Amino acid sequence: MIALPPSNDSQPGDAPTTVLVTGGAGFVGAATVRALLGRPGTNDLRIHVIDDLSAGDRSRLPNDPRVVLDVADVTAPGVLPAVLQNGGPYDVALHLAGRVGVRRVLADPDDCRRVTEQAADAWTTALTSIPADRRPRLISASTSEVYSDVEGLLAEDAPLRSVDGQGRWAYAGSRVAAEYRFDAIQDLWPEGRGPVHLRFFNVTGPGQDADSGMVLPTFIERARAAEQLPVHGDGSQVRTLAHVDDVAEDLADLIRREAWVEGGALNLGGTARTTVLDLARICIRVAGLSDDIIQFVDPCEGLPNFEEVRWREPDLTRARNFGLARRTRSLEAIVRDAWERHPSARSLAR
Repeated sequence: MIALPPSNDSQPGDAPTTVLVTGGAGFVGAATVRALLGRPGTNDLRIHVIDDLSAGDRSRLPNDPRVVLDVADVTAPGVLPAVLQNGGPYDVALHLAGRVGVRRVLADPDDCRRVTEQAADAWTTALTSIPADRRPRLISASTSEVYSDVEGLLAEDAPLRSVDGQGRWAYAGSRVAAEYRFDAIQDLWPEGRGPVHLRFFNVTGPGQDADSGMVLPTFIERARAAEQLPVHGDGSQVRTLAHVDDVAEDLADLIRREAWVEGGALNLGGTARTTVLDLARICIRVAGLSDDIIQFVDPCEGLPNFEEVRWREPDLTRARNFGLARRTRSLEAIVRDAWERHPSARSLAR
């Protein structure tokens, strides 16, 4: 029986006061930084962000003395050991750095694998090289892509893809491999306090990068330009969307209550389930356009080696047992917020 955390936030004396966030200038990372800063009793909070700005943007981070940004590549030799030995000590390390998006994966699958696995190796080296009293609890990004393609709710014990996945599945395989690497060092922490693997499900919202292949910002930017919305195949693929700010609040809760959370895989996402075609129709309705703007396309024509995921729906039971996943916006609310707040962008016509 899991002892649930209290419904209110941890007492200031109990909450972590020093947090390291790699990839902290990215879409999810920066939202999490903002969520942490917005909590009560955080005057003494210190957040150290490491980001190479290959996908992140320093303008996403708030101008706040509690936040320090270092522009660096966590996969570069010596970077993480130096940060952990000379900074901190950190209470929690949130590792979000990495390549994201199917378009980036298909453009260079081997590079995506290299970045993910080198980052995992860098963390392993850094964490094993420092004394226990300077070792932060590790919470690391994974992805729902690690799950095999099955219909229905996906719990953390569902079958996983192979670490040897190629092409479309190179990124998923590298995330499975990273989880295994981190599990191999779980005895660096007290029992039950090993690394947490965050299996994100379709986190989206204003400011997400459409060029990486994310579906909602692609639809929003196309609709704003009155261009055709590209729907893969017949659009019957099922996705379950989560608003980035809701997930960021979950991550802030997780960081501040990490003592309650056992190590291992943890699904994070929302409950806004939809088919891709219905998502396109909602975007069109919000934009005041007609259905004839939908374009059914074969994704393999523009994305060689593309393979479709038919169904993605998270079982959030474990997250809810830890007091997470309490904020889940409706599909309509997610689309409308993206429409109203997504930055203006160039035409995506190819």
